[in-house]
Amino acid sequence: MDEKNNKKVKDNYQAFLTNGACFTKNEEYPIIEDWMIPKEPPKRIIPFDKLSLYTCKEISESYICFYCADVAFAKIIRNPKHYLKMFRRCKGLIGFDYSVFRDMPHWKQKELMGKNLSLDFYYGFQHYPIIPNIRWGSEDLVDEYLAAIPQHTLIAVGTYGFIKTNEEKTTWMEFLKSVCNKLHPSGIIVYGSAPESVFNICVQQGIPIYQYESFQSKRMKEVHKDGYRNKRV
Repeated sequence: MDEKNNKKVKDNYQAFLTNGACFTKNEEYPIIEDWMIPKEPPKRIIPFDKLSLYTCKEISESYICFYCADVAFAKIIRNPKHYLKMFRRCKGLIGFDYSVFRDMPHWKQKELMGKNLSLDFYYGFQHYPIIPNIRWGSEDLVDEYLAAIPQHTLIAVGTYGFIKTNEEKTTWMEFLKSVCNKLHPSGIIVYGSAPESVFNICVQQGIPIYQYESFQSKRMKEVHKDGYRNKRV
């Protein structure tokens, strides 16, 4: 056999991320398996870019989320295997959150949704507990994207910086309505604050909401508290 014609092709496109996956019909997104998703909600959630501020014990009891600037976790996609040992230290992962916006070209939205799902599948397949983070852009891409997420399991959403106007509130309510009607989740992990009325559709369907205060919100409270103490001195 000609050795020159039998060389392995370098995996420049990281096909290994989806080894063992089944795929959606059209876009071939990797399908997250329900056995990868834990049954119980996290005790604590820590943003990836703030890990250095927590003790080893705190990290071991927490899920790591990626509700931070994309640049903060972009290094993971460059070398996912490098982070296998690091992520073993935590309780589990909240799915990846590459930013997807409606005004992006469709091809770019699909690329970023594919990145999120591929990384979720990769770590899930390695038996890291992972709760899928639901993030899409244009409405006409929703059905194919949600076909990659199992029904009747925990899912996660991040609200920090998203619900500031009435229009954004209405958009979020429509977003949650679509998610609830298509996935029928067993519970929704919410990272960040949001008006209670946003979750009415979930409450009406008997879906539990597990809300976690964002790191930024906690830090602001600490700053205000310290400022109040200083004024009293």
